[in-house]
Amino acid sequence: MACFKRKICNFTSSKWAEIPSEILDSIFEHLSFPDVLVSESVCSHWFQTAKSFISFKSQNQPPQAPALKLFPQEDGTDGNGASEIVPEEFTENCCIGSSHGWLIFLDERAFPLLFNPSLRIRHAQLPCIGPLLGVLDIEKSQENGYYITYDYQKNPIRYMNNLRESLIHKAILSSDPCLNINNFGAVVICGHKKKIAYCQNGDNSWTDLDGKHQPYEDIICSRNQLYAIGSNASSTKGDTMLAARFVGELVNADDEPVHEHDLLTEEDTHPLVCPYKTLVFHVYKLDLGQKSWVEVGSLGDESLFLGANQSTSVSISSSSTIYKQNSIYFTDDYWDRMDEDYLYAGHDMGVFSLENRNVESFLHTHQLKILPPPCWVNPSPW
Repeated sequence: MACFKRKICNFTSSKWAEIPSEILDSIFEHLSFPDVLVSESVCSHWFQTAKSFISFKSQNQPPQAPALKLFPQEDGTDGNGASEIVPEEFTENCCIGSSHGWLIFLDERAFPLLFNPSLRIRHAQLPCIGPLLGVLDIEKSQENGYYITYDYQKNPIRYMNNLRESLIHKAILSSDPCLNINNFGAVVICGHKKKIAYCQNGDNSWTDLDGKHQPYEDIICSRNQLYAIGSNASSTKGDTMLAARFVGELVNADDEPVHEHDLLTEEDTHPLVCPYKTLVFHVYKLDLGQKSWVEVGSLGDESLFLGANQSTSVSISSSSTIYKQNSIYFTDDYWDRMDEDYLYAGHDMGVFSLENRNVESFLHTHQLKILPPPCWVNPSPW
């Protein structure tokens, strides 16, 4: 039997600090992203070197395809293993966005909370969103809805089934908090007017950006710029793209849109169940010279990932067995209709092929009620 003895290196803190940055960089090259983060705690020299290394490597890493995260369901099921993703302390909160690998939650007091499922770390220092919307008090009712006391001039809603749909429509981060915990911000589309608000980490309140084109439907941060638009949008290869999503309000089992009066015929004793469903996408590229949108027929080797997450585009390898090129992967973000029917919600997700112009399922489930709906989350940078 082989016997090994552990050699203890009696380095003082000053010795660790004397290791040149070039040697530390070569060491970090062989470490995982979480291990490099841990090394920041050795000393101030390691902290600065690790931060510079993470920033450089993150900027030079090609974007990776996000993973689909499911959550524990309102009916008590675990969302196909979602309990392994989201800590128990977050299960009573609602997910309002995903950005830079972080899930963004809203607790019952209207405070945003951040959780990174890859690194299993959390951050909770963003200010309450309530005062921005005129919220004076929030109380959970016995029916699992919420009674909210408002300044009526700012928000006319009094009672709601779902806190998320009424307060926050989407939330993103300006950058990855792992890169600089003191220099990132959060942006939200909020309130019944769907306005935009911003806060920097450490702020005591949110700033209403007072946009002139509200209501807004989507927001992204790219190259230190905030982009807002009235439909799903994403950036790809330096271009600004608009993905227009067309949803049928009532769609039958043959994927055909129908009218409400078609739901009940003389032969039927119960109305047909025809939930809303995404039927097609049209993609446009912004022509800055002409100041117009030009429709494009192909994304090449790129694919878009849309939904409650920060919209993103990723180059997909032709040999990938998980994702297809020239496609749009989407999850359900039709918040206005999430609570209207007890039979369906959160179900409208799939993959749209720009080549074949059709929608296919990528999550094989017969459930029509998936609440909260799944969300795309970017993995660690490496």
